Parts: sequence; structure tokens; C-alpha cells
Amino acid sequence: MLRLLFIGFILTSFCGHQASAEESDARFTVEVDKAKILRLPRAASAVIIGNPAIADASVHDGRTLLITGKIFGATNIIVLDGRGNTVIERDIQVRAPQMAAITYYRGGAQRTFTCAGYCELSPSVGDDPDVFDRLMVQQKGKSDQGNEAAE
Repeated sequence: MLRLLFIGFILTSFCGHQASAEESDARFTVEVDKAKILRLPRAASAVIIGNPAIADASVHDGRTLLITGKIFGATNIIVLDGRGNTVIERDIQVRAPQMAAITYYRGGAQRTFTCAGYCELSPSVGDDPDVFDRLMVQQKGKSDQGNEAAE
């Protein structure tokens, strides 16, 4: 009987360790300017993003995080429980949106367009600074109007 309990303990420990290894090796992918849900196996107490310039995490509830892609690149996320134990540790890959887009080069200047029916300028990292800055000011103005209307 003691031998069966020992074997059960070993198998449980091994299986539990395998799941943790698979969980930590899993890559979480999100697109730039989009959010994706990351569900946790248990409640989180602390959330750490390796490079918050690449991705951001918002806590929806103790077991649900919303990960938002900010710029292209890779970073990681570490989630700890109330005792400081690791809940998850994963790599995060932020990639380009899956949409029709073109990049137009004229001399040394770059402009990016998103095309859905027709093409519109869409600010992207590497674009001509004058065009990029002008578009960002316009987008901020639009966002501010929406926030004011919501108040």
C-alpha cells in the first residue's frame, strides 16, 4: 500500500511538473493595437511585463488578464500569486495585424496604408516623421473627443 502511494506521488509530481513546463514554454501571440484574453489557472496577485513598451496587461479579475499589443517585438509576462509563487511565465510575441496593408517608399520616406475597400494612411513605426506625427495628433484628438463624450 505504501509503495502504491509512493508511485502515485511520483506520477502526480511528474505530471504536474510536465504541465508547468509546457505552460512556461507556450508562446502567447497578440497583434499590434489589439487585445487578447489570457486566462490563469489560479488567482493572480502581481503581473509583470518584461517590456511594457511592447505589450501591456490589464487585470479583468483575479484569473483573467487582457494583454494588449503596443509595438512589434517580443517580451515576457510573469504572474505571481499572493504567496509569490509563479502562476504562469510566458513569452509574448506582438506581431503585425492580419490585414491588407501596403508600405509606400518615396526616396527615404516611408508611408504605411491600411486597405479595406480603399486605402488610408495608417501610422506605423518607421513612417515619415512628419506624416506619422500629424496622424498621431489627429488620432489623439479623435480619442479625446470620444473620452469627453463618455464622461
